[in-house]
Amino acid sequence: MLMRSSSLIVLVAIAGYLFATGDGEQQTSKNVRIKRAKKPRASGNPHLGQEPNQRLDEAEIPQPLIPKNHQFLSPSVKEYLELGKSIPGRPGSDYPILAAVPYTNFYCDEQPYPGFFADVETRCQGWHYCDIDGRQATFLCPNGTQFSQAVLTCDWWFNVRCELSPQLYAINARLYQRPKVNLTKPHRIITKELLDDIFT
Repeated sequence: MLMRSSSLIVLVAIAGYLFATGDGEQQTSKNVRIKRAKKPRASGNPHLGQEPNQRLDEAEIPQPLIPKNHQFLSPSVKEYLELGKSIPGRPGSDYPILAAVPYTNFYCDEQPYPGFFADVETRCQGWHYCDIDGRQATFLCPNGTQFSQAVLTCDWWFNVRCELSPQLYAINARLYQRPKVNLTKPHRIITKELLDDIFT
């Protein structure tokens, strides 16, 4: 008896499962199959938003539209869209967004002195350190920044005039020079009179 009731329960469970997971089709009591209607596709234009204004002198630049349901976007595309929200300007047009150090035509052995050099070919996101012995190391500034040849560090893209960088390479000449000491001017000698003048 126990065996029969457990078989009956299993049979009812299987029948219920098969009824619930029919291929999108339902059966009525008259053995007529009725298919469920398909959901309508998105209407018309697949374009996500308005075409951006092409005026460069516009005071306020609209941020890129991010689709609300963006699970289908790859992580790199999501990062690119988020970047547009956090840094002023448009990534890729106002400032470079390099992910890796590219090969360029900059060589340290062509420079008259060692130091730090902005790479104009990377729109100054890349920069080179030329060591005293001629070795070269290349780095990237973070997205939204460019290497400022004037202060020898990465700065926001809107503070850097990249095209002037080669004219400022001469700043590096002062890095490895010995300080000039004027030997003609004697050092002050601390005397009792000098201390009395200072503290009285």
